[in-house]
Amino acid sequence: MDRLQILLLLSLLAFTSMGSSSAAPKKPIGIYELKKGDFSVKVTNWGATILSVILPDSKGNLADVVLGYEGIRQYINGTTYFGALVGRVGNRISGARFVLNGTAYHLYRNDGTSSIHGGHRGFSFVTWTVEEKVDGEFPYIKFYYYSFDKEQGFPGDLDVFVTYKIFGAYELTVNMEAIPRTKATPVNLLQHSYWNLGGHNSGTILSNKVQIFCLPYHPLMSS
Repeated sequence: MDRLQILLLLSLLAFTSMGSSSAAPKKPIGIYELKKGDFSVKVTNWGATILSVILPDSKGNLADVVLGYEGIRQYINGTTYFGALVGRVGNRISGARFVLNGTAYHLYRNDGTSSIHGGHRGFSFVTWTVEEKVDGEFPYIKFYYYSFDKEQGFPGDLDVFVTYKIFGAYELTVNMEAIPRTKATPVNLLQHSYWNLGGHNSGTILSNKVQIFCLPYHPLMSS
């Protein structure tokens, strides 16, 4: 067997190993680490997803405080949105339909008669581009995704960016930005990590407390 035949065989095996999932990525998937002392964050460009956040508690014991899977394949085939960047619109759009500037738009229905988290192939189930990755005192990684006009039914081309950055001793910042190119479009980006400050395998979160510094907020309404 010559070298070309071997390469073709390896390519076929790699394609077969991806399985039959409709969400199978067509571009390389990577895992990237941001680290500052004993604080580390792992992310992937599949869905711009946070895989783990490891930091010490008050006694110095390290724990991963983000819920997630053990391998990338489970994120690709999963439906829980663990750690993912959700869009174009996080949460539900009733009837999978909206009217903007006098035009009605019909979206992909993936939650009964509604559309949720951007449709069945929203931003959580696509491969993002790594724009920048910088180590040093304040390490960060910046992901980019181009969302085309009528993707999942949404109007207009859209440039989307998310930057994960370790800032300060044990501070992770998430900066999300969406820039429409051609048309007005609804955008409600959502970082969908599940947190347990005692560690992801420590039990319930009923003893956790969170403080959110903001002026307005909108309560989640059940459909």
